[in-house]
Amino acid sequence: MKAVEKMDLKDRNFKKIGLICVFVLVCGMVFSYGIFPAILRFMIKQNVLLKPGTQIRDMFEKIPFPLDFKLHIFNVTNPDDIMRGGKPRVKDIGPLYFEEWKEKYDTVDNVEEDTLTFTLRNTWIFRPDLSALTGEEIVTVPHPLIMGVLLTVQRDREAMMPLVKKGINILFNPLESAFLKVRIMDLLFDGIYIDCSSQDFAAKALCSGMDSEGAVSPYNETHYKFSFFGMRNHTEAGRWVVYRGVKNIRDLGRVVSYNDETEMDIWDGDECNQYEGTDSTIFPPFLTKQDRLWAWSPEICRSLGAHYVHKSKYAGLPMSYFELDFGDLKNEPHNHCFCRDPPDDCPPKGTMDLAPCLGGPIIGSKPHFYDADPKLIEAVDGLEPNKEAHDVYIHFELFTGSPVSAAKRLQFSMELGPINDHEVFGQLPQVILPMFWAEEGASLNKTWTNQLKYQLFLGLKFNATVKWLTIIIGTAGAIGSAYMHFRKDNKTTDVAPVDASTPETNTPSGKESVVNVSLGKNLPPVIDGLDKPPKMLASELRQERY
Repeated sequence: MKAVEKMDLKDRNFKKIGLICVFVLVCGMVFSYGIFPAILRFMIKQNVLLKPGTQIRDMFEKIPFPLDFKLHIFNVTNPDDIMRGGKPRVKDIGPLYFEEWKEKYDTVDNVEEDTLTFTLRNTWIFRPDLSALTGEEIVTVPHPLIMGVLLTVQRDREAMMPLVKKGINILFNPLESAFLKVRIMDLLFDGIYIDCSSQDFAAKALCSGMDSEGAVSPYNETHYKFSFFGMRNHTEAGRWVVYRGVKNIRDLGRVVSYNDETEMDIWDGDECNQYEGTDSTIFPPFLTKQDRLWAWSPEICRSLGAHYVHKSKYAGLPMSYFELDFGDLKNEPHNHCFCRDPPDDCPPKGTMDLAPCLGGPIIGSKPHFYDADPKLIEAVDGLEPNKEAHDVYIHFELFTGSPVSAAKRLQFSMELGPINDHEVFGQLPQVILPMFWAEEGASLNKTWTNQLKYQLFLGLKFNATVKWLTIIIGTAGAIGSAYMHFRKDNKTTDVAPVDASTPETNTPSGKESVVNVSLGKNLPPVIDGLDKPPKMLASELRQERY
């Protein structure tokens, strides 16, 4: 039995087995690192293009679920003290929860330019069942129109102050405070009525100016309405042109123009006036950790880019965690075009001056001035910034370009200050006073994460399994076969004794005896079957045996 096993081992061609294992290894590596990724990239590319008929196109035109939209109001609790120059004290109340539906309609494809043109419409629906407030509460906030107009004119058009002061006194008579007590829903959506029925030139000029700046909307022949979101609810939010990504996948979703303008005319520099990134609802695939997630927003008239922080998990799937910061414009020369007079007159660290965009003395930041200049927090009582509640983040899948969970949070504050030579507003403190903050976000449920799981991650797991199986089998097989092959070649072979007394031919006389040995089964298979064996000396034969 042992002889048979020994013979089977000798008969095996380990060289061939080793070559087969090396072939398996090479094929596995080529498949895992070349063929499969190419197939996967092709499939993902076909699924994410904004061509008609693709799944992503349907989702892009109308997101099949609402975004979460939450609003918090900063209620000023000591308005009389502030009027005398005191330190402001605020209380964050909320949230009010809204469903936000985004719809893109009147779409036009331009195959030659590889662009998609559409009109955006945002719709907010109040959900009192998910809100901490009813919307009927009365709050105190800086008067957005009175202070907005006076502070803006004092800073940019001081020569018009006498006319504006007269118009303010007529429209908002009696003029007693820089603060407004108002029902929350009136401030946000329903609207505050402005009586513009006066025939005085100053009043009519002021009403006409506010209308042309988009601060108010006509209600009837004599009245206007003002609200933060009412004029934007279920109305056109601009005409957009974006790339479809067919010709260049890296351009997928990138904004080409807005309202027929290929760049803005807001900031004091061409670099700041460019549309960089997408509309934040879609991103190109095949990104890396070094890439930023750029998105342009018409609400703030600029692009912002989130940067990679660390690996993360969402619904058990591996993701990349990105965060957004507003930087420190004073120390960023390439962003000085966002400053009024750089480098001395730049907004504080972690904030944005939105006056050129919104037409009023508004400062943007993260809620509660999180990640901003500490002096801003010290100047107002009642602020409690923390990362979990106030940071801007996104859980992102780089290969497919899929955001799976995100929160975009932005606080709007008024750059409050005294009005020169004004009997009512002359003692106001110089302070950036928070008014409200908004959170727009979404987190995909199992229905959508399962699509990502089955379309991408199961394929990646299959590829990883094939890769490691071929590496293990191919490497182990090649090494094992090589070892057995060299061991077989170097192994000593046993030779049966030969009776020298029965030679086939007579031994010739001489000092050395010559033996003619019959070769056959006693010799190794390598030389078995030779027809004419050589004659060997007896001393050589003895050496061969051992």
